[in-house]
Amino acid sequence: MTGPSSASALDLDDTTDNLLSWVKANGRQLGFGALGIAAVAGILWVVRAQNERSEMTASQQLVAAQRTVGSGNLPVAAADLKKLAQQYGSTRAGTDAKVLLGQVLLQQGKPDEALKELEGIGSSGPTAASVHALRGAALEQSGKYPEAAAAYLKAAESTVLKAEGESFKSDAARAWLAAGKRDEALKIWQSIATNPGSVLYNEALLRVGELTAK
Repeated sequence: MTGPSSASALDLDDTTDNLLSWVKANGRQLGFGALGIAAVAGILWVVRAQNERSEMTASQQLVAAQRTVGSGNLPVAAADLKKLAQQYGSTRAGTDAKVLLGQVLLQQGKPDEALKELEGIGSSGPTAASVHALRGAALEQSGKYPEAAAAYLKAAESTVLKAEGESFKSDAARAWLAAGKRDEALKIWQSIATNPGSVLYNEALLRVGELTAK
Protein backbone atom coordinates (compact mmCIF):
# COMPACT_ATOMS: atom_id res chain seq x y z
CA MET A 1 0.00 0.00 0.00
CA THR A 2 1.28 3.35 -0.91
CA GLY A 3 1.02 6.09 1.72
CA PRO A 4 0.24 9.78 1.26
CA SER A 5 3.91 10.73 1.17
CA SER A 6 4.55 8.21 -1.59
CA ALA A 7 1.59 9.59 -3.60
CA SER A 8 2.97 13.13 -3.24
CA ALA A 9 6.37 12.01 -4.42
CA LEU A 10 4.81 10.35 -7.47
CA ASP A 11 2.81 13.51 -8.26
CA LEU A 12 5.99 15.62 -7.97
CA ASP A 13 7.87 13.24 -10.22
CA ASP A 14 5.08 13.41 -12.79
CA THR A 15 5.04 17.22 -12.69
CA THR A 16 8.81 17.40 -13.07
CA ASP A 17 8.74 14.95 -15.96
CA ASN A 18 5.97 16.93 -17.65
CA LEU A 19 7.90 20.21 -17.22
CA LEU A 20 11.11 18.69 -18.58
CA SER A 21 9.22 17.26 -21.54
CA TRP A 22 7.67 20.70 -22.27
CA VAL A 23 11.05 22.43 -22.09
CA LYS A 24 12.58 19.84 -24.43
CA ALA A 25 9.72 20.23 -26.88
CA ASN A 26 9.79 24.03 -26.79
CA GLY A 27 13.47 24.64 -26.20
CA ARG A 28 14.11 26.04 -29.67
CA GLN A 29 11.27 28.51 -29.34
CA LEU A 30 12.51 29.56 -25.92
CA GLY A 31 16.00 30.02 -27.26
CA PHE A 32 14.86 32.07 -30.25
CA GLY A 33 12.68 34.21 -27.97
CA ALA A 34 15.63 35.00 -25.70
CA LEU A 35 17.80 35.75 -28.70
CA GLY A 36 15.06 37.98 -30.11
CA ILE A 37 14.81 39.97 -26.88
CA ALA A 38 18.57 40.38 -26.76
CA ALA A 39 18.64 41.47 -30.40
CA VAL A 40 15.92 44.08 -29.86
CA ALA A 41 17.75 45.43 -26.82
CA GLY A 42 20.95 45.65 -28.84
CA ILE A 43 19.19 47.46 -31.70
CA LEU A 44 17.61 49.95 -29.30
CA TRP A 45 21.01 50.66 -27.76
CA VAL A 46 22.55 51.26 -31.20
CA VAL A 47 19.67 53.52 -32.28
CA ARG A 48 19.92 55.50 -29.04
CA ALA A 49 23.67 55.92 -29.47
CA GLN A 50 23.24 57.00 -33.08
CA ASN A 51 20.57 59.51 -32.10
CA GLU A 52 22.83 60.97 -29.42
CA ARG A 53 25.68 61.30 -31.92
CA SER A 54 23.33 62.91 -34.45
CA GLU A 55 22.10 65.41 -31.86
CA MET A 56 25.66 66.29 -30.88
CA THR A 57 26.84 66.70 -34.47
CA ALA A 58 23.77 68.75 -35.40
CA SER A 59 24.23 70.99 -32.36
CA GLN A 60 27.87 71.63 -33.24
CA GLN A 61 26.97 72.50 -36.83
CA LEU A 62 24.16 74.78 -35.66
CA VAL A 63 26.56 76.72 -33.43
CA ALA A 64 28.93 77.14 -36.39
CA ALA A 65 26.06 78.37 -38.59
CA GLN A 66 24.97 80.84 -35.90
CA ARG A 67 28.48 82.27 -35.89
CA THR A 68 28.30 82.66 -39.66
CA VAL A 69 24.98 84.49 -39.31
CA GLY A 70 26.56 86.75 -36.68
CA SER A 71 29.41 87.56 -39.06
CA GLY A 72 26.88 88.82 -41.61
CA ASN A 73 27.68 86.23 -44.27
CA LEU A 74 24.04 85.33 -44.87
CA PRO A 75 24.40 83.40 -48.17
CA VAL A 76 26.92 81.00 -46.64
CA ALA A 77 24.85 80.73 -43.46
CA ALA A 78 21.72 79.92 -45.49
CA ALA A 79 23.56 77.19 -47.40
CA ASP A 80 24.96 75.67 -44.18
CA LEU A 81 21.59 75.79 -42.43
CA LYS A 82 19.80 74.20 -45.36
CA LYS A 83 22.31 71.35 -45.45
CA LEU A 84 22.01 70.89 -41.69
CA ALA A 85 18.20 70.85 -41.87
CA GLN A 86 18.27 68.24 -44.63
CA GLN A 87 20.74 65.94 -42.87
CA TYR A 88 19.49 66.27 -39.29
CA GLY A 89 15.90 67.47 -39.70
CA SER A 90 14.61 64.98 -37.13
CA THR A 91 16.84 66.36 -34.35
CA ARG A 92 16.11 69.37 -32.13
CA ALA A 93 19.09 71.22 -33.60
CA GLY A 94 17.81 70.37 -37.08
CA THR A 95 14.45 71.96 -36.27
CA ASP A 96 16.19 75.03 -34.81
CA ALA A 97 18.23 75.22 -38.01
CA LYS A 98 15.03 75.39 -40.07
CA VAL A 99 13.74 78.24 -37.92
CA LEU A 100 17.01 80.14 -38.21
CA LEU A 101 17.08 79.47 -41.96
CA GLY A 102 13.64 81.06 -42.26
CA GLN A 103 14.92 84.12 -40.43
CA VAL A 104 18.03 84.36 -42.62
CA LEU A 105 15.96 84.08 -45.80
CA LEU A 106 13.73 86.90 -44.58
CA GLN A 107 16.79 89.04 -43.93
CA GLN A 108 17.76 88.37 -47.54
CA GLY A 109 14.34 89.49 -48.75
CA LYS A 110 13.19 86.00 -49.76
CA PRO A 111 9.80 85.58 -48.06
CA ASP A 112 8.52 82.87 -50.42
CA GLU A 113 11.57 80.69 -49.76
CA ALA A 114 11.24 81.36 -46.03
CA LEU A 115 7.60 80.24 -46.06
CA LYS A 116 8.55 77.07 -47.91
CA GLU A 117 11.17 76.18 -45.32
CA LEU A 118 8.84 76.96 -42.42
CA GLU A 119 6.08 74.75 -43.80
CA GLY A 120 8.08 71.64 -42.95
CA ILE A 121 8.40 72.46 -39.25
CA GLY A 122 4.82 72.21 -38.03
CA SER A 123 2.83 74.37 -35.67
CA SER A 124 3.46 72.76 -32.30
CA GLY A 125 6.28 72.21 -29.87
CA PRO A 126 8.79 74.64 -28.34
CA THR A 127 9.40 76.45 -31.64
CA ALA A 128 5.70 77.07 -32.39
CA ALA A 129 5.68 80.77 -31.42
CA SER A 130 8.84 81.50 -33.43
CA VAL A 131 7.52 79.63 -36.46
CA HIS A 132 4.19 81.49 -36.45
CA ALA A 133 5.97 84.83 -35.96
CA LEU A 134 8.34 84.16 -38.84
CA ARG A 135 5.43 83.13 -41.04
CA GLY A 136 3.76 86.39 -40.11
CA ALA A 137 6.88 88.34 -41.05
CA ALA A 138 7.18 86.48 -44.37
CA LEU A 139 3.52 87.08 -45.21
CA GLU A 140 3.83 90.74 -44.22
CA GLN A 141 6.92 91.07 -46.40
CA SER A 142 4.90 89.57 -49.25
CA GLY A 143 2.11 92.14 -48.76
CA LYS A 144 -0.37 89.56 -47.43
CA TYR A 145 -1.32 91.63 -44.42
CA PRO A 146 -4.51 89.90 -43.16
CA GLU A 147 -2.76 86.51 -43.29
CA ALA A 148 0.26 88.04 -41.55
CA ALA A 149 -1.92 89.42 -38.75
CA ALA A 150 -3.50 85.98 -38.23
CA ALA A 151 -0.06 84.35 -38.04
CA TYR A 152 1.17 86.92 -35.49
CA LEU A 153 -1.89 86.27 -33.34
CA LYS A 154 -1.18 82.53 -33.46
CA ALA A 155 2.36 83.31 -32.31
CA ALA A 156 0.92 85.29 -29.39
CA GLU A 157 -1.29 82.34 -28.45
CA SER A 158 1.64 79.91 -28.65
CA THR A 159 3.98 81.65 -26.23
CA VAL A 160 3.80 81.45 -22.44
CA LEU A 161 5.69 84.73 -22.07
CA LYS A 162 3.25 87.61 -21.65
CA ALA A 163 5.64 90.32 -22.86
CA GLU A 164 6.48 88.30 -25.96
CA GLY A 165 2.79 87.67 -26.58
CA GLU A 166 2.03 91.39 -26.45
CA SER A 167 4.90 92.06 -28.83
CA PHE A 168 3.42 89.60 -31.32
CA LYS A 169 0.02 91.26 -30.87
CA SER A 170 1.57 94.62 -31.69
CA ASP A 171 2.96 93.06 -34.88
CA ALA A 172 -0.56 91.87 -35.69
CA ALA A 173 -1.91 95.38 -35.10
CA ARG A 174 0.66 96.77 -37.52
CA ALA A 175 -0.35 94.20 -40.14
CA TRP A 176 -4.07 94.94 -39.62
CA LEU A 177 -3.39 98.63 -40.07
CA ALA A 178 -1.45 97.96 -43.28
CA ALA A 179 -4.46 95.96 -44.48
CA GLY A 180 -6.74 98.91 -43.79
CA LYS A 181 -8.38 97.20 -40.81
CA ARG A 182 -8.17 100.08 -38.32
CA ASP A 183 -10.82 98.62 -36.00
CA GLU A 184 -8.92 95.34 -35.67
CA ALA A 185 -5.70 97.19 -34.92
CA LEU A 186 -7.47 99.41 -32.39
CA LYS A 187 -8.86 96.39 -30.50
CA ILE A 188 -5.36 95.01 -30.04
CA TRP A 189 -3.88 98.29 -28.80
CA GLN A 190 -6.84 98.85 -26.47
CA SER A 191 -6.32 95.41 -24.90
CA ILE A 192 -2.64 96.20 -24.27
CA ALA A 193 -3.54 99.66 -22.91
CA THR A 194 -5.51 98.01 -20.09
CA ASN A 195 -2.24 96.66 -18.64
CA PRO A 196 -0.17 99.46 -17.03
CA GLY A 197 2.59 96.95 -16.33
CA SER A 198 3.12 96.18 -20.00
CA VAL A 199 6.35 97.35 -21.62
CA LEU A 200 4.14 98.47 -24.51
CA TYR A 201 1.72 100.39 -22.29
CA ASN A 202 2.84 103.89 -23.31
CA GLU A 203 2.96 102.95 -26.98
CA ALA A 204 -0.49 101.39 -26.68
CA LEU A 205 -1.90 104.64 -25.26
CA LEU A 206 -0.29 106.56 -28.12
CA ARG A 207 -1.65 104.17 -30.79
CA VAL A 208 -5.14 104.24 -29.28
CA GLY A 209 -5.04 108.03 -29.35
CA GLU A 210 -3.93 108.01 -33.00
CA LEU A 211 -6.52 105.50 -34.11
CA THR A 212 -9.41 107.20 -32.31
CA ALA A 213 -8.46 110.74 -33.36
CA LYS A 214 -10.84 112.34 -35.87
